[in-house]
Amino acid sequence: MKTAPASVSGVTISNPDKVWWPDDGITKLDIVRYYDAVWPLIAPWLRDRPLTAERCPDGMQGQCFYQKNFPKGTQPAGAPRLRQRAASTGKDVDYLVGGDRKTLLGMANLGCIAMHVMNARTKSIERPDWLAFDLDPSSGTFADAAKAGLALRRVLDELGVRSFPKTSGSRGLHVFVPLRAGPGHAEVTQAAHEIGVELARREPGLVTMAHTKAARGGLVYADSFRNAPWQTIVPPYSVRRRVRAPISLPLDWDEVRPALDPSRWNVRSAAKRLGGADPWAGFWRARQRLPSVAAR
Repeated sequence: MKTAPASVSGVTISNPDKVWWPDDGITKLDIVRYYDAVWPLIAPWLRDRPLTAERCPDGMQGQCFYQKNFPKGTQPAGAPRLRQRAASTGKDVDYLVGGDRKTLLGMANLGCIAMHVMNARTKSIERPDWLAFDLDPSSGTFADAAKAGLALRRVLDELGVRSFPKTSGSRGLHVFVPLRAGPGHAEVTQAAHEIGVELARREPGLVTMAHTKAARGGLVYADSFRNAPWQTIVPPYSVRRRVRAPISLPLDWDEVRPALDPSRWNVRSAAKRLGGADPWAGFWRARQRLPSVAAR
């Protein structure tokens, strides 16, 4: 039975008591309130970036789909948009653009559990401002991703690059490198690919650059294609559609270890952690030139 709407920061939330995580009793309203509470933290990662939504209207156990096209007249009303012609279809796509609290809460009201962002802002859409590695363990265990992340850090340290790790909110590890403006997507993707190849060369029993799952042989895939044009990755503090509603959490490198359980940080347990020091506080002050394995 539907329940009366609720209001969060001026956004009407329909059917707020709908249970999205039956095993944990987490409701739609719980997710909306979480995003409202972390708005000051997540806003810098959404602001002025085209968004892709992972919509799960029935929560953890329902069907999900990715949506990037939000034509005018669809919710959330009044949200800024960026129209872009899709090369694959030749049709216009109206992306929602992040940066407004009501846009984020309106997306959550639509069932958008996880947010996905591009590595460039609308005003400089051809110029990424970060390079990202998505370390995806074929084994399904975070321990392997953590080992690969620590090996990646050693490669980046040798290149004189400062890097920032975070949980993916699932089984993997994300590593971001803040960039100075200049290089295009092709250059950034190529740099990430070259670093991934070097990492796989050093750690052949741990890391692979094989794109197809069948060819990975149980290794950690160092995905460099998160840097390609119009590709996306979950930003820090996004909720994920996984058991216990975990979040993608910024970490200090000292916290990255195989024994770490990323699901310990979820929409119910993260408040104390999020009220402390931010390990990514210096991210935007650490913008660097695009790293080059070849130059090294």
